[in-house]
Amino acid sequence: MIKIFRRIRQKMLTENKFNRYLIYAFGEITLVVIGILIALQINNWNEHRKLHNEELNLLLEVKSNLEITLNNFNTDSLNNFKHIQHYNKIKHYVEEDLPYNIELDSAFGRLKSWSSPYPIYTAYTTLKTKGLDIISNVQLRSKIASMNEYEFTRLSTDYDKAEWILFQEVVIPFYSKHLRIYRKNSTIFARPNDFELLKHDVEFLNLLELVINERKSGLKMYKEIMTNINELIAAIEIELNNRSKDKIYNYD
Repeated sequence: MIKIFRRIRQKMLTENKFNRYLIYAFGEITLVVIGILIALQINNWNEHRKLHNEELNLLLEVKSNLEITLNNFNTDSLNNFKHIQHYNKIKHYVEEDLPYNIELDSAFGRLKSWSSPYPIYTAYTTLKTKGLDIISNVQLRSKIASMNEYEFTRLSTDYDKAEWILFQEVVIPFYSKHLRIYRKNSTIFARPNDFELLKHDVEFLNLLELVINERKSGLKMYKEIMTNINELIAAIEIELNNRSKDKIYNYD
């Protein structure tokens, strides 16, 4: 094609058709410019397509992480609820002044146990590395950041940290002094050295209330955050459905 254009120019120059040559040269330049603009536009479309696909893939990964985290939190909440039931069983025996029953061994064995939250951050970590602004929906971007930076942190610091402090400073010292531990398979059991004495031990009664209240506080926080996770998953699903309708063509 270039050789053909060159021959046409040379023919015009040798035939002294200078005016026609100028018009032809201008037209040729215009065609070249148009070609460059089209190439740039195609390149822009392809870059937009790549960003679009990368954004949707990241949103899918974030959604998957949230679903796994939600399932983990449901399990944590169920375990912590069972712990409270066991503690209330001890409380019932104390309040009704009932003689010790071996079924309490399981309840006492759970006094120093709780389920810590472990949210999945892998997709959000990738998202931060690539830049949060890759999520074009500003409101959705803000919700994802808030969930990972605030909600999960609040559960770890306000709840789980409080459990650890109670465990280390109150439960373990009392546990080692008044209870003896034994195992059956992988399950931990414990039995008081003197249950009748514990029934009237103010320190023990306070410890029991502290543990129950802390666990209830954790359940409330879990419930709030799980509600927010469900709402965020729904928002991501709406975004994915809407964005999947976009027509992004590949011009590679």
